[in-house]
Amino acid sequence: MPVFCQQQSKRVAGKFHNEPGLVLGSGVFELDLHHFQNTNGLLANGLSCSMTGCRTYFRVCLKNFQTVVSPGKCIFGKATTPVLGTDSFSIKQDARLRLPLNFTWPGAFSLVIEAWYSPAADLSGDTTNPDFLISSFAIQRQLGIGHEWSQLVQNGTQTELRYSYRFICKDNYYGDTCSKICAPRDDHFGHYTCKSNGQIACLPGWKGEYCQEPICLEGCNERNGNCTLPGECICRKGWQGLFCDVCKIHPSCKHGTCTEPWQCICKEGWGGIYCDQDLNYCTHNKPCTNGATCMNTGEGSYTCTCLPGFTGVNCDLEVRECDSQPCRNGGRCMDSENGYRCVCPAGI
Repeated sequence: MPVFCQQQSKRVAGKFHNEPGLVLGSGVFELDLHHFQNTNGLLANGLSCSMTGCRTYFRVCLKNFQTVVSPGKCIFGKATTPVLGTDSFSIKQDARLRLPLNFTWPGAFSLVIEAWYSPAADLSGDTTNPDFLISSFAIQRQLGIGHEWSQLVQNGTQTELRYSYRFICKDNYYGDTCSKICAPRDDHFGHYTCKSNGQIACLPGWKGEYCQEPICLEGCNERNGNCTLPGECICRKGWQGLFCDVCKIHPSCKHGTCTEPWQCICKEGWGGIYCDQDLNYCTHNKPCTNGATCMNTGEGSYTCTCLPGFTGVNCDLEVRECDSQPCRNGGRCMDSENGYRCVCPAGI
């Protein structure tokens, strides 16, 4: 599809050449030529073009809104097509002319479309010679911004032109006047696309004014964790767990817990700075034997109350009262459960 820019276009050696002109702006006026009718093959002055018919090209002039369209400078832009056909013809591939503006679209315009005869086979001719003019069409319109085409049929004295036009914003420009800029990006400076009104729309996983803040893993503790990429939960020092909601106890803590990092809150039965002193030694270790009763005395200490017949720190020694030879006059000592008894010799 040939596209003609705002600068004056000339076809040279089979290629289009754009002369230096206005810089591309925020919006583009687009014009599609569809069909031109010149049944009798005549010029505007009533004469015939040539034996081969009227080889036709078009000159377009876009300017500010005028109540009566008058000749003059094409303030909004101009373009010239190559020869598109002879006499009456349909343009199978749309000859779309694009006239970029480097200023805010005013919402109204005047348009002049001239059909010219080219003596050469495919080159545009001299638009300063009125003898080559086939017909001229002019309109003035209010026009909003949008992708919908406005269709138009214009009739001259002996010609008819069918075409359509619209004004659209240039890429990354939005709004009623194409003056709002929004360029999608996905890098260090932002992660977003653009809504139809030019407002920023964050890509999934990002938030903030310019979508620079990653959205951390759902459930990640905001105070204890953070992230550099969406879906992460990187724990700050002193915290751990999938959601950074579990504190780290002091490295030397033996039997303790924490509610804040590096604490050592002793579990029941333990004491000391690092919860390494057993306050319930009897239950944890059961040191007393032989049915003795154990009593905690603090800081890992205990005492055993032995049953009769046992002694020692842990009541693990059996009492042998006969060892003290308590029997007299040759009596024989016999240990018993509750002490001892003496078996005397006969006659004593």
